[in-house]
Amino acid sequence: MSNSKPKQINEEKIIVQPSKTIVEKGNEIIESHDFYKDLSELMEDQKFSSFFDKYFKTMNDTKVTLVYMNLYKEFKNKYKEIEDKELDRRINIFLIWKMMKDKDINKFALHTVLKHLDNPKKTNILDEFQSFMKLDNLLENK
Repeated sequence: MSNSKPKQINEEKIIVQPSKTIVEKGNEIIESHDFYKDLSELMEDQKFSSFFDKYFKTMNDTKVTLVYMNLYKEFKNKYKEIEDKELDRRINIFLIWKMMKDKDINKFALHTVLKHLDNPKKTNILDEFQSFMKLDNLLENK
């Protein structure tokens, strides 16, 4: 048995060189898996990358941002279903802003969307809001 110390690796000198094999394998993965293709395209998009850097800093930031994104999409889809036309993004933003300004609705919205994300088939975001608003109106009218 030898008393020699194991060689330490100087981490500063480790450079990952993109060999042809790695690049080819990466390309094969991108071409055969939609998730990795979408991920690479999204993360290379400057607008999204900037958005990601600003609003996905912590897990809490990420959850809140996902709630806003889900509300945006839910309103857009519901409006299209009802009116058969696109919801103007300014109106959509106003609706979300108005909802999230109210501390009770904000709390309910965060809880409902996160519950929906945990179990999309069990929780319908807009149905939950409709029930909440009816209950809220009943309580206010007493």
